[in-house]
Amino acid sequence: MTAAYTRQLASARLEVVSDVRARRLMRSALVAVLVALGIVAAVRLLADGTAAAAQRNKLQQDNSGLRTEVARLDAELQLERATRAALDEQVTDLRRQVADLERQLAFVNAQRSRPRATAQSN
Repeated sequence: MTAAYTRQLASARLEVVSDVRARRLMRSALVAVLVALGIVAAVRLLADGTAAAAQRNKLQQDNSGLRTEVARLDAELQLERATRAALDEQVTDLRRQVADLERQLAFVNAQRSRPRATAQSN
């Protein structure tokens, strides 16, 4: 069978594959590869965009929570400052009262140490 097959191949006309068919096949393969790469890139960008949107939403929520915390702490600070101012005013008033009381005590002590005039001298 090999001799007959060899004879048939040797006597057959030589056919050359046309370059047009090969080019079409190569172009089709190239287009298919490019389309596949485009789809992969689009899916990847979509996934990255979704992840970025989720992260942005989380950061916005965190930012909102932090703003609320800052507002609360600012109100607390203002209250503390008002309390401190009121306490400083009270301390100033109490110091004045202490000074007045010390003057009064000094006056009373000075009156006690003075000899009293007796009413029996009549």
